[in-house]
Amino acid sequence: MIRALWLMAACVLAAGCTDGGADKAPAPQRPATPSAEQSSPRVRPSPSPSPVASVHSEGRTRVLEYGDLTVRATPESSGVRTEIEVANTYQRDATYSVQISIADGKGWTAYNRFWLQDVPPGKTGRDDAVIGSGDMGPVPQVPKIYVDEFTPLVDRK
Repeated sequence: MIRALWLMAACVLAAGCTDGGADKAPAPQRPATPSAEQSSPRVRPSPSPSPVASVHSEGRTRVLEYGDLTVRATPESSGVRTEIEVANTYQRDATYSVQISIADGKGWTAYNRFWLQDVPPGKTGRDDAVIGSGDMGPVPQVPKIYVDEFTPLVDRK
């Protein structure tokens, strides 16, 4: 059951958590990432029903909300400033491995892995980075956000 929910969530995210699933990044240019089953062990079972992805704009910033994860992508001249926030809803400290891809739907695709370490229970972990560069071509002005991997690792103590 947990595996089915993960696969369902992965399919929803792979379809493109943007306003239009048809303008998702081309498959050959997307980075290959391990599936959730190949990554480190999970401690918490998936919540019963799966969260629903929501995407909206805040000025020039695109915002993806998916359960405990929020991703903001803002175009800059040197790439796309990408900020992530993860709310720790576990009862113990948690570390999160999150890989985000940013694309324009026309061939420009870049990604970054974020590590949010030792987020205390009830707190929110945050990180940011500029993804991609102007050397790759014109920076997407309406970035499309993809969650390639979201893996929580919970302390067992």
